[in-house]
Amino acid sequence: MTPNTNGNAHRRRFPSLRPGYTLVETLIVISIIGILAGASIVFYRDPPDRLAEKEAQRLSRWLTNLITIANRSGRSFSLNCPGAATRDYIEAIWQTRTPVKKEIYTSVYGCRFNRHGGSNVESRFSPQWSALVPTITIRVSHGRATHYVIVSQNGRVRTNNRPP
Repeated sequence: MTPNTNGNAHRRRFPSLRPGYTLVETLIVISIIGILAGASIVFYRDPPDRLAEKEAQRLSRWLTNLITIANRSGRSFSLNCPGAATRDYIEAIWQTRTPVKKEIYTSVYGCRFNRHGGSNVESRFSPQWSALVPTITIRVSHGRATHYVIVSQNGRVRTNNRPP
């Protein structure tokens, strides 16, 4: 009985060919994975009200850091936040001899800031008295969603979804 050599002849002729996936099959699988990943990102994105809250928490950490630096270094600073107008940044101006040093906090999530319940007055923090005068409440808004950052007279910073 002679063995059937038809399959072996093909292997002898093309020894480098192995069974596997073609390029088209691989591209189809990659595109399906990409479509599923894109669809899941839409479901896990933060809603706008959550973005305002995240930005308010980020701003409160920045303000707390400013107050800590002022207390440790003995330098005072003033906060410039607009009253009626809104903008996407807040200025902290350090009181130094020369030149004036500004720190600018810019929104990452596309939120807007304005001073809640007041006009465009600079609040000044003095580490000598450990006091912020006048106190400030900053409204953080993203579309219709709003959140508030409240800085008390003695420099304590907190966030809330309602103004004080």
